[in-house]
Amino acid sequence: MNTSTSFRRGTRMTVTAAAAAAALALTGCAAAAPTSTVSADCTPVDDGLTTFTEGVLTVGVPENPPYTTLDGTDASGFEIDIVEKLAEAECLSVAYVPITYANGIAMINNQKRTDIITGGWYVTAERAEQVGFTTPTIYDQMAIISKDGIDTVAGLEGIGGVGSGTGFSWQDDLTRILGGDLKLYPGTTEIKQDLEAGRIAAGLDGYAVAVYAYQDTDFTVKAAQVDDRVAITTDMPITAFPIDKANQDLSDAFSALIDQYREDGTLAEILAAHDLAAELIIPADKAADSLR
Repeated sequence: MNTSTSFRRGTRMTVTAAAAAAALALTGCAAAAPTSTVSADCTPVDDGLTTFTEGVLTVGVPENPPYTTLDGTDASGFEIDIVEKLAEAECLSVAYVPITYANGIAMINNQKRTDIITGGWYVTAERAEQVGFTTPTIYDQMAIISKDGIDTVAGLEGIGGVGSGTGFSWQDDLTRILGGDLKLYPGTTEIKQDLEAGRIAAGLDGYAVAVYAYQDTDFTVKAAQVDDRVAITTDMPITAFPIDKANQDLSDAFSALIDQYREDGTLAEILAAHDLAAELIIPADKAADSLR
């Protein structure tokens, strides 16, 4: 759910005011304290890796479950599970800092505050000019949320209001199809409120975020079937971890580990723990062609 167009951030459209304020407060402050320790006899998979703070992987975290959630100095989410495995393999302790989708990339390439950022970032050529990317992990999809299990764009036509977060890649396509029935919202929370109140008939969101947000409701989340009128259904965005462009060794090491997790079932296990299907995992051949 991150960048719909080049504007699309990660996956979600909203970030809490508290997280934004905390991220701004980081500028000029001392490095974040690690939340993990490394055994003195730990042997890294790759020798000689460097990070902005020696021995510490500093990870930027936006509020975007199930990708990421920040709780004080700790974090959770399926991307956090991946990052912690990477850090453990390379004998790095982990420090989490809050970011927003507006300042996340700058925290890497300008402020040098984070080695890597999380939150479901789409791989785009525009971003690849500013930061590096690890090998990708999963596809994002447009999810349709309804009580009737609608899974086609055609099924949205004529049913009344359909809510979507502002800035998603499907916005222009769905505006052409639904016209005034497409209602734009700041984010997931507001869409959910109007769905539950019956003010709209269906909602649109990133698939992973929707699965998490509606898991304990009467609504059904379905990935939209292919419709040539909506580009995201025919060319699904891919997500990866933005990383320091100048630190190719770290990017390559992490990418090799992620590719290993792709092949040995580790990625599938992590997704399953967050109620996400293994079908979202980007195949090895597609991953090999991704922008790095």
